[in-house]
Amino acid sequence: MSKSTLAEGAGSFVFRDDGAVPSPRSMRVFSFCPRASDRRTRIVIAMHGVDRAAAEFRDLLAPQAERNGQIVLVPEFDPDQFPGVHAYNFGGVRRQPPDNAVLPRDHWNFETVDRLFHHVRDAIGSSRETFGLFGNSAGAQFVLRYLALNEAPSVDLAVAANCGCYMLPDLAKDYPDGMGGIGLDPGHLRKYLERPLVILLGDADNDPDDPHLPRWDEAMAQGPHRLARGLWHFEHCTQLAKSLGVELGWRLDIAPGAGHVDQMIYDRGADILKG
Repeated sequence: MSKSTLAEGAGSFVFRDDGAVPSPRSMRVFSFCPRASDRRTRIVIAMHGVDRAAAEFRDLLAPQAERNGQIVLVPEFDPDQFPGVHAYNFGGVRRQPPDNAVLPRDHWNFETVDRLFHHVRDAIGSSRETFGLFGNSAGAQFVLRYLALNEAPSVDLAVAANCGCYMLPDLAKDYPDGMGGIGLDPGHLRKYLERPLVILLGDADNDPDDPHLPRWDEAMAQGPHRLARGLWHFEHCTQLAKSLGVELGWRLDIAPGAGHVDQMIYDRGADILKG
């Protein structure tokens, strides 16, 4: 990758992730660079939805990124390399059912975004030490698990928008519904709750009959639709932080009139991450 890779406007490049285990892999990254950019321009990595439509997601984020002066990178987790929700939404921590085996930590997919950030930062001569992380729907599932299961030293703020269901900070409940069974301890719970995180919800994302709404038992127990589940989860984690004596680093942001896949959500996410 060279500096010309992030020419002004929309583009894409192939990122070779040499740190991937068990072997290096390549993935396409769709990018947007605003007209007015320099070494200090904010970098945002955005995680696409379950449709894996990375180019379209980049295009939806671009208008507000131009207004805010943000570089946007959308890595494409294509279904051939990352099949199903376990390999993408859930980070490749466990094999798909019925196997369910927990993979070694260095096989998990989360640190791909860290390596992508450092690769781009060095290639374009950016002076940025940290980046913002955004995800909507399936992308938000990835974002939350990334924050919970990793050190995430290069993320200064994350936005998880319109999750269909939420992983509980609970070591008694096995991953991916909880954080148990994968070698974590109570310190991981505390650190997760202290993260700088915005739970972004559209108040019109309230359709209980949405065909894409997760309907397994653990999801349905959180509420009848995404808005209800997000409100429930935020309150649950607020009370959990109090019981653990932790200062919650999260905040709740409601986008009036916004639905599940909605330009208002993308614009609001970009504004929160303006920094």
